[in-house]
Amino acid sequence: MKTKFSIIAIAAFLLLSAVSPTVLVTPRDISDPTKVFVIDHGTHTSLAIQADSETLIRYAYGDKRYYAQRDTSLSSGAKALLIPTPAVLARAELEMIQSTEELLDQLPVVVNTVYELDVEASKASDLIKRLDSFHSQSAQELISVPAYGLEFAPHPSDYQVFSNSSTMITSWLRELGVTTIGWGLIASWAIVN
Repeated sequence: MKTKFSIIAIAAFLLLSAVSPTVLVTPRDISDPTKVFVIDHGTHTSLAIQADSETLIRYAYGDKRYYAQRDTSLSSGAKALLIPTPAVLARAELEMIQSTEELLDQLPVVVNTVYELDVEASKASDLIKRLDSFHSQSAQELISVPAYGLEFAPHPSDYQVFSNSSTMITSWLRELGVTTIGWGLIASWAIVN
């Protein structure tokens, strides 16, 4: 009986950990700050990174069929979560903003919350270069989706439950020097300054 209780307790802990918000701890001692915006769309997240004084670049990651080709059927969603499927990297350029409201005005999609962080400019530049390299390698294969305000290019990794839009955003944030606490399996975020 005690063993059965322990197994149930461990399973409950793992389930709660998987569906808990990912906590983002902002970097300290930034010598050359630049802005990053975590854009929570509810079931999906995108990331906007300040490229220069006039431009933000918005990135997102997802399943090709479900996200880029907009096949949001139950079978498409189940395949995306249960088996490795082709992934896409989405990109769009936005105007730099002075307020979150200005960012919302540029996005043609639903936004639940926008989290603003400062990161080291050199790390932001490195991530932009890396992601733009993936995106530009497949310029002839771009899928433009005006409803999302994004252009999708093939991504080299497969999409799956443990490599989904939220886990990818979490890994990008780590590259930017943000400490993340949690699995990042779902689009749920909390900020600690």
